[in-house]
Amino acid sequence: MTAVTIKGLEEVLAQELIDLGAKDIEIMHRAVGFHGDQELLYKANFWLRTAIRVLVPVHVFTVKDEEDLYDKVFDLPWDDYMDIDQTFSIDAVVSSHQFTHSKYIALKTKDALVDKWRKLEGRRPDVNTLTPDVKVHVRIYNSEVTISLDSSSDSLHRRGYRTHSVPAPINEVLAAGMILLSGWDKKTTFLDPMCGSGTLVMEALTLAAGRPPQDKDRRFGFKQWRDFDNDLWDKVTDVEVDYSNLPKIIARDKGLRPLKATEMNIGHLGWLDYITVEKSDFFKSQQSDEKFHIVINPPYDERLRERDIVQFYQFIGDTLKSAYTGSEAWIIAGNEEGLKSIGLRASRRISLMNGPIPSKFCKFEMYEGTRKIKDKTTGIDKGQDKGSRRNDRDYDKGYKEKDRSRDKSSRDNYSNNDTGNNSDKSKKSRNEGSSDKSRYKRKEDNSDSAFDRPW
Repeated sequence: MTAVTIKGLEEVLAQELIDLGAKDIEIMHRAVGFHGDQELLYKANFWLRTAIRVLVPVHVFTVKDEEDLYDKVFDLPWDDYMDIDQTFSIDAVVSSHQFTHSKYIALKTKDALVDKWRKLEGRRPDVNTLTPDVKVHVRIYNSEVTISLDSSSDSLHRRGYRTHSVPAPINEVLAAGMILLSGWDKKTTFLDPMCGSGTLVMEALTLAAGRPPQDKDRRFGFKQWRDFDNDLWDKVTDVEVDYSNLPKIIARDKGLRPLKATEMNIGHLGWLDYITVEKSDFFKSQQSDEKFHIVINPPYDERLRERDIVQFYQFIGDTLKSAYTGSEAWIIAGNEEGLKSIGLRASRRISLMNGPIPSKFCKFEMYEGTRKIKDKTTGIDKGQDKGSRRNDRDYDKGYKEKDRSRDKSSRDNYSNNDTGNNSDKSKKSRNEGSSDKSRYKRKEDNSDSAFDRPW
């Protein structure tokens, strides 16, 4: 099987699969391969927080051209995987010099499938792109074709709890991955000071309470398969969630609209007793003796001038230094000049994709020596510690080039319907809290550098 994820979360997903009992873990590009039985398939869909979907490959073959693809798809035993009265959809991903149009590949696959049914039954099944009974995933890498059944059907980032939203909400899979990467101990107070619609705090709550990210009654793709075992599904989903002894989880924002959205989402699930929602301007925070585990997804607006972005991130750094001494903060940002302006030494930097934006997820630790902030008139640090001064030089070395990676044509090449994660290959990130690497292997990629190996 293959679990698809967001770039940068592969090792986190691998650890999740190991914890579920998966075998033969193989890390790939934005995906993790594994072996397991039907029960593990159900568990993977129900419990994985960092998977977008779980695919079950059923056929692998090579093709010479589009007509060869049609012939080989036509020859597949489609009556083993679906009934003629079931609806279906085709999702295609291509990474090949020869095959360049995913929609055309999906169309050729659809033609072969329906023509096969016409030959068998004299009629054809209907296409349903929104809620198909059977979702077929076609992956072409060079000349190799992998036909898979999508056991998840709808993307697993759609948890069902976000009934109200704000512009550009963070993807739930990314939010869960960030929290897992941050190494939160589920005891320290969790704080999102720019909460938006509350995705980070809700993912934090489900993680702390041991609540599965999916609902038992969700319309998974495997529920429409012939071998669906309802008794086994009941066994897998028989879970008691313990909401006692939860750590303090706080959602803050200065805007009424995001606070209202957060309260509506939390209230929809009956979680208002477990998450504290507060109207608060982060930049007016007062020093507290309380230690926080802070995760921030700063609001991003491409219309902001570069000077405004630099000042915004400088204020973030100043606030962390002056008001959150002894705490730990993780910030995701796609603007490197902004990160440079925080003025704190990042002890951890992890490459992630936030939608179509290549981003860095950075860890900052606020010690006593980092409390002094810049004089508002001179811009000179008052009592800045040596580590902070070194940090300026480190950032100057690491961020000489401005961010030129805003490719508006970027799209998620797992699936046309997944939330964007498309970029060039990057260096392996140093993921905190990653899994025991001796328990899985990383797939070597000797492909042409012009192409990733997508799922």
